[in-house]
Amino acid sequence: MPKLICKFCGHEFTAKSNLNRHMKRAKYCLELQGKEQEKIVCECGKSFTRRDNLKVHQNSCTFKDGTSSEMMQVMDKMLDTLKDIARAPTTSTTIKNTNNNLNLQPITYQYLEAEGNKHLTEQVVMEGRQPEIAGKVFNGYITIADKSRKKIKYTDEEGNLSTNSKKLIKNFYEAIQTKNKELADKLYGEIHESVNELIAEGKVCDADFTQLLTSGTNLQDRLIAIKNLTDGIMDDNSAKLLDETIKCIMD
Repeated sequence: MPKLICKFCGHEFTAKSNLNRHMKRAKYCLELQGKEQEKIVCECGKSFTRRDNLKVHQNSCTFKDGTSSEMMQVMDKMLDTLKDIARAPTTSTTIKNTNNNLNLQPITYQYLEAEGNKHLTEQVVMEGRQPEIAGKVFNGYITIADKSRKKIKYTDEEGNLSTNSKKLIKNFYEAIQTKNKELADKLYGEIHESVNELIAEGKVCDADFTQLLTSGTNLQDRLIAIKNLTDGIMDDNSAKLLDETIKCIMD
C-alpha cells in the first residue's frame, strides 16, 4: 500500500483521511504550517479545539450573566486540581507518573504501524499474543491514571491528552490488521494442508488432528475479534480481546 507523506512534517500515513485529519489537528504540524489550532469558545471564556469537548463542557458549565469568565476559568482549574488530588494514590512513584503526563510523546498511527508490525511474528499470531505486543508498543507512551478503573492517560496524534483507552487500542489493531491477516492466512493454509494429510492417512482420531483443528479455530476467532474491534462491533470475542489488551498495557 503506497504511503501518504505529510508535506509539512514528513509523517507517513496509509489512509488519506488520517493524513487530512493530521494536517488539520496535529499541534506540532500546525506549528510548522504557521497556523494555530482552531478554537471554539464557550460563553464562560473557556476554549476548546474540538466541538464534542465543548458540548461536554457546556452540559456542566455554570456560567451566568455577571460572573466573569476569568473567575470561571480559575474555578475550573481549582476543580480539576482537586479531582486529580482525590484520584491520585499516595505512593511517590505514581505521583511522579501523574506529573509527567504532559511530557508523553504523541502516539501516532505511523508509530503504531511501524512498532506493532515489527513485533508481529507467526508465533505471536499463532499463540494469540497480540495484546502483549500492544504492551510493548505503548510502554513509555502511557501513564496509569487509575488502575482499579482501568484508566490510562496518553497524548493522541493531535497532541491532546486523552484517557480513551478503547480508541487507542482500536487504532493499534487497525495499524497491524493487514500484516496480522497475512500471517494468519499463511498459518491457516499450513494447518489446512496438515489436516488433509492426516485425513488421507486415516488419523482423524489422533491428538494431532484435534490440536490442528483447535489451532485453526483459534486463528479464525482472533481474526474476527480484531476485525470487529476495529469496526466498533463489541461481541464476546472483541470484548475479551479489549480486556486482554488493557490488562497487558497496564501490567
